[in-house]
Amino acid sequence: MNEAAVFDHVVTALDERNYEPLVHVPEAHSETYADVLDRCRRHTITIRGRYPDVLGFTESDRVFAIEVKGSTNLLRGIGQALTYQQGAHVSYLAGDDDAVAPHANLLRSKGVGVIGVDEGGETSWTAPPSAESTEEVADIEGQLSLRLRGDEFGGDITTLSLAQPLNYLAPVVALDRYGPLARDDLVDAITDEYTFGAAAETVSSARTLGLLTLGSPHELTEQGTLSATVLRGYGIGDLDDLRLAKGDVSRSALAAVHPPLAVLLRNAFTRHPEFGLLLDALRKEGPRVHFLDLVQRLVHEYPNVFLSAFCTTRGAARARELIERGETARLYRDRGVWTDVIRTNVLFNFVQQLKHVGVLSPETRSHSGAISEYDPGEKPWIVADVGDRV
Repeated sequence: MNEAAVFDHVVTALDERNYEPLVHVPEAHSETYADVLDRCRRHTITIRGRYPDVLGFTESDRVFAIEVKGSTNLLRGIGQALTYQQGAHVSYLAGDDDAVAPHANLLRSKGVGVIGVDEGGETSWTAPPSAESTEEVADIEGQLSLRLRGDEFGGDITTLSLAQPLNYLAPVVALDRYGPLARDDLVDAITDEYTFGAAAETVSSARTLGLLTLGSPHELTEQGTLSATVLRGYGIGDLDDLRLAKGDVSRSALAAVHPPLAVLLRNAFTRHPEFGLLLDALRKEGPRVHFLDLVQRLVHEYPNVFLSAFCTTRGAARARELIERGETARLYRDRGVWTDVIRTNVLFNFVQQLKHVGVLSPETRSHSGAISEYDPGEKPWIVADVGDRV
């Protein structure tokens, strides 16, 4: 039995078990796996640089990963299923029943489950007794939550591109005042009344934080409505009020000038799965965080957050290759590598945002020059302690 036929039967079996699957199918193979793609959404989540064929949550909210093979390449499939244990609670190898059966005992001894199928469908499903390691599972859980249950979020945190996060509340104020608006009308209102030239970015970022609905016209989500209520209670009822509040901040941190607004934004940031994991990594490294130490923690514990939040598109592809080849250390030890893969605005815009919402202390120095000129030892990130928090 070929791999495409096995894949189709596996998806059926998952559906019958009320699992929530995402699949990875390279674009070049879309036609071959058209039946699978008609039934499942794609993912681009990696575990140790490899893409599981199927990834998702079980009915009991455990992360599962499946490597799908047909009647051949079983040894390669075993190696991949073992790798997926690093980022999943349960890992499986699926294949033609006659082909996988001889390997069942070995796989179970290693904590890998086995799914066998034939032309009629699933013939056997042997759950793994235990997984040997799940050190990256929090990372995978966060990424899956963002994609499977994250319809309230409009994208990854790289869309939060403005240094002053107060701008992300402009769409909330506008929709609270005028009601649902088409995207272009919302952008025009912010441009005219907030006198801000990056209105489109504010809308994208508000969607990313789950403050606006993703469809058209845009409306406030439940979280957006809560934010609007807080803003009105703080005396911000229109875009001019928000503009004046931003003017109060000047060169200070928002957390120092308008503490309630910083709390509001920090809560919105923290709800986003990627940011929540990044914040967890920061707190583990704190209170003084050497940037490359943070990168090291991310690539080992939260590699998908590193790839999506810190890397350029080209850089993420290179980083995945290094992780898959077992050369992960180069991402934080080789200056020629990390300066090539990491986005420059991580060191400026993102640092400024974290200072404004009270995650980093105001004494943290951002870097506005080229990344090739950055000296991590001179500009540590300083995590705000309880006294600094608002």
